[in-house]
Amino acid sequence: MIKKTALILFILTCSLFGSGKYAGEFISGGVDARSLSLGNIVLTSFSNPSAVYFNPAFLPEYGGSGVIVSHSERFEGIVQQEFAAYNTLYNGLDVGAALIWINVDGITLTKLENENEPVGPENRILPYDTVSDNELALFLSFGKKFNDRMNWGAGTKLLFKTFEKESASGIGFDVSGLYKAPYNITLGLKLQDITTSALFWSTGESEFVSPSALFGAEYNNRLEYFLADYKVLGGVKIRTENYSEYSFASAGFADAVFSAGLELKFKNVFIRGGYNTDDTWSAGSGLNFMNFVLDYAFRPDFEDLGSTHKASLSYLWK
Repeated sequence: MIKKTALILFILTCSLFGSGKYAGEFISGGVDARSLSLGNIVLTSFSNPSAVYFNPAFLPEYGGSGVIVSHSERFEGIVQQEFAAYNTLYNGLDVGAALIWINVDGITLTKLENENEPVGPENRILPYDTVSDNELALFLSFGKKFNDRMNWGAGTKLLFKTFEKESASGIGFDVSGLYKAPYNITLGLKLQDITTSALFWSTGESEFVSPSALFGAEYNNRLEYFLADYKVLGGVKIRTENYSEYSFASAGFADAVFSAGLELKFKNVFIRGGYNTDDTWSAGSGLNFMNFVLDYAFRPDFEDLGSTHKASLSYLWK
């Protein structure tokens, strides 16, 4: 009960009283198991269509079509997240669509027996109803090659939230790039919410998600002695919402979050680990079989609220 009460207060604060600062949190926490296990700031390397969400500039690198579905549970199953994405080539343009849905059921609403008196033994707090919190985002993205080394991409996201009898809707835009540098190095850039994404509530209130910039880098090579391929990834997210109390570094109105990840591939088996200064460490594994990829990730969450488990299944075809 204590865990659930704390989580409910967190959701209420972030979703309803965030004044924009936390309005976009439900689309910034990652979507698939592989990226979560690598530190969650991944812009340069994807084995499934999650690039539709993370970096549309990577879409031309697939060379075919694909689909991914992912499920995760946080806080001992209280928060459920579903994710699905699809990419394909259409009229010479690499396009994709993705959907995020976060759901919290059974949030208990309470009231005093006598609302005109203070709480006490003769005036208890009573439950009177249960409600759900739902948060959805639809991403529509495309990517295009600029030359042999550079790609660019862009996308729009349609946002929707419901809580109790109220609802909110909004829209946002992202642009991104990918650069394949020499020496097995790949660089990625994403400018998120470039026009400031807006959410308009049925109550007449509004929330705004300020722009942020994400940078990613990757080095990949092979360990011949172990017959294994490896990738080393690093990333930084610069936010303009002043999360200085939670960030690794801050200066004025901006703050920075850093991540690092390592992926080892032994034939068709993947072993991964990562760290994010905004969260904590993470780990995971993957299995590739006949164009199917099954990924799993684990991340410990807040001390009293359990851990995150995330599983993803993807399939790619020509």
